[in-house]
Amino acid sequence: MPQIISLIILGTAIWYTLKIRKQAKAGQAVDSLGGGEKVYVWVSSLLNPIFSGAAFYYGWKKLLPHKAKQANAISLWAFLIEVVLGIVYFFAIASTSH
Repeated sequence: MPQIISLIILGTAIWYTLKIRKQAKAGQAVDSLGGGEKVYVWVSSLLNPIFSGAAFYYGWKKLLPHKAKQANAISLWAFLIEVVLGIVYFFAIASTSH
């Protein structure tokens, strides 16, 4: 089940990346993450940080380099948050099993 959710999140990240690229080619996109875009990138990155971050970064790096760097930074932070939470969870479980 988690694999299916990860694939769905990846699919929506790719869809959103292509949507913004299309807007950029039409001259309608700004090369900076707006409020709603930041929320979408954060949520997507928290649910699937590596692949969503890669989809955003590589999808935008030529047309929207600043937006790509911002999305990459968000996905890195999301990954680090998940690593820290995983370590805390591991030690919380390990301390209660004794």
